[in-house]
Amino acid sequence: MIKQDRFILIWMEDLSIKNNIINNDEYTVRHLNLRIDAGEFVCISGLFGIDKISFINTLSCLNRPDGGKYIYNYNDTTTVEKSKLDAVRSEIGFIFKNLNIIDDLTVYQNIEIPTRTSSAAGKSKEIVKAAERLGVSDLLDTKVKRLADIEKHKVSLARALVVNPSLIIADEPADALRQEDAETILNELKEINKLGTAIVCFSQNAQVIEKAQRHIEFEKGCIKSDNAVKNCCIEEGVV
Repeated sequence: MIKQDRFILIWMEDLSIKNNIINNDEYTVRHLNLRIDAGEFVCISGLFGIDKISFINTLSCLNRPDGGKYIYNYNDTTTVEKSKLDAVRSEIGFIFKNLNIIDDLTVYQNIEIPTRTSSAAGKSKEIVKAAERLGVSDLLDTKVKRLADIEKHKVSLARALVVNPSLIIADEPADALRQEDAETILNELKEINKLGTAIVCFSQNAQVIEKAQRHIEFEKGCIKSDNAVKNCCIEEGVV
């Protein structure tokens, strides 16, 4: 039974996820217990390849777990009807490792993708707002293939932000960027987090880990360590 003393965003109880993509007899995680609260900035490491994809698919409510419970924002994803699960997932923003932006579409059209099932009312305003937040509003009519790498990452982040998410899932958000450009993107994520959006990053990169409040390290499908990030605690004045 969950004690609702704080706003729990993610609750995994005795959770098991099979590696259904390659081998249905192998598990990505087994008997996992994990809590992440609203507004946390968490970096997860130690999951790779198919295991990481399987975990992200469950975390994002794309797949149901193979055992135990996963409760997202007080919705039990193991039992809730599919239409409700789709609605829950629509409020999660994604930053993909390969960005998943479409080169031949404009910046506006790429940011618009998660909103295409939404009503037209107010949608354009939200797209412009997200673009302005990331500093790419002057590029809205520009095709993505003409952008620099840092601009493409900003478009990807704006696309995640446009749904007003309670959670952003970011897979290697600083991948293939120069250190200073990576710092820019990670600082943007940190600022978004300060406004109340939970961030869950998947990365082995120390630069990413140091931006988080909490670092969870997996080993062989189990949590090896779950600790506050020292640099973050010093920065925010936490002893």
